[in-house]
Amino acid sequence: MKVLPLSAFHDNYIWLLIEGKGNTAFCVDPGDAKPVLDYVNEHALQLKAIVLTHHHYDHIGGVSELVNAFPNIEVYGPEDARIHYITHTLTGSTKLSLLSCNFQIIETPGHTATHISLYEPNHGWLFCGDTLFSAGCGRVFDGTIEELYGSLNQLKGLPDQTKVFCAHEYTRQNLRFAAHIEPNNLTIHNYAAQLSENNHCSLPSTIALEKEINPFLRSDQEEVKNYAKLRNNKNTNSFFVFKQLRADKDNFS
Repeated sequence: MKVLPLSAFHDNYIWLLIEGKGNTAFCVDPGDAKPVLDYVNEHALQLKAIVLTHHHYDHIGGVSELVNAFPNIEVYGPEDARIHYITHTLTGSTKLSLLSCNFQIIETPGHTATHISLYEPNHGWLFCGDTLFSAGCGRVFDGTIEELYGSLNQLKGLPDQTKVFCAHEYTRQNLRFAAHIEPNNLTIHNYAAQLSENNHCSLPSTIALEKEINPFLRSDQEEVKNYAKLRNNKNTNSFFVFKQLRADKDNFS
């Protein structure tokens, strides 16, 4: 299997997974049908399935056109009335086998109430939509901050070598906030310098790297707690530190 990022809109990635020995593929979060159709038509691929992590339009906007182009396609996603065309509902107790992938479904609410992520342990791949970004995390929309904190802790517990395929190219701007939180973290500064040398796709990341650079996975670390203290947050319990970080990131420019 190979995984390709297809760029959509300003900073979205649609992930296309292609069977190495055949002409079949499936995609994750096709907010726009055109990049998918352009690639599969150019390379004579059959699109067998669509997998959706949550209901936001920039993740599902291309589904109807893809269903029209591939009438027998299967559509997988969370149980959510705002998502149409789903043929198979995914929950935390679901196992999903597609081509040579065997996914474990992880319920990761917070960004939205019904958000899911997909973990493939054999390949070591995580498709996490807008829950976890490189050096950041999603805003809270119709989920809760408590849910988002719990979801990120779940993902933090995956093996260090897990490759993280999130749905937006936010890494460089997220690293600016991370450096603001931890000005003495050399890993953050070195990684930001490395990425500044080009405009290439920064993904996939890894869980190991995120544990070093992502403030939202580091709310239990002393330098991050010290930042919260400077913000007059007297409660340095890691959840309250996380909550302060998320509020400050919402207003960071």
